[in-house]
Amino acid sequence: MLPWDVQVLSNMPLQEAWDMQERFRAEIIAGSSQRHLLLVEHPHTLTLGRGEKGQNLHQSQQWFTAQGFDVVTLNRGGEVTYHGPGQLVAYPVFDLQQNKLGIKDYVCLLEKSMLDTLAHFGLQGHRLEGHPGIYVDGKKIGSVGIHVRKFVTIHGLALNITTDLNCFSQFTPCGIPNIQMTTLAHEGIATTMTEAISVFQNIFLSQFSI
Repeated sequence: MLPWDVQVLSNMPLQEAWDMQERFRAEIIAGSSQRHLLLVEHPHTLTLGRGEKGQNLHQSQQWFTAQGFDVVTLNRGGEVTYHGPGQLVAYPVFDLQQNKLGIKDYVCLLEKSMLDTLAHFGLQGHRLEGHPGIYVDGKKIGSVGIHVRKFVTIHGLALNITTDLNCFSQFTPCGIPNIQMTTLAHEGIATTMTEAISVFQNIFLSQFSI
């Protein structure tokens, strides 16, 4: 099994990161056994998953665009969420079958990588039945959304480090009524994106050393 190709990409537009993932996926489907991990911090972006038809937006898409948000409709599952500065986004691109992983096991490992990252900083996270992602005292701090084709997965997870929580105020995050969002900073953890990325990367690579 080839080692992971890890790239840390700051301030990359989401569409550009998605195009990169699709390019890697095409290479893997064509026969490459390389595994890729993109660690990204996006500019202000609203993403709409396959389940989002506008029902969770409190403003029009044009309003978000006028406020400086990129608005991108994705092929991942889920509804609407936000990506932006202060948020660690991880995109693993690899063949689940080659790595002997089912989709449910893979999602559990993604969530565990966030749980272990929080634990490193002294925070106890938890899952919430029926709602993928990771929570701290009922507040959502990490999201998961993937898309699998021919066993090759793209998209991944997002963990709020120092994210501006006001950016979640004009939509219902992930379509969960009355959900509160939080960040490491909001929970009293003083860290930097550089440190958080380093910690997460080490945990992820240990978790996925399969």
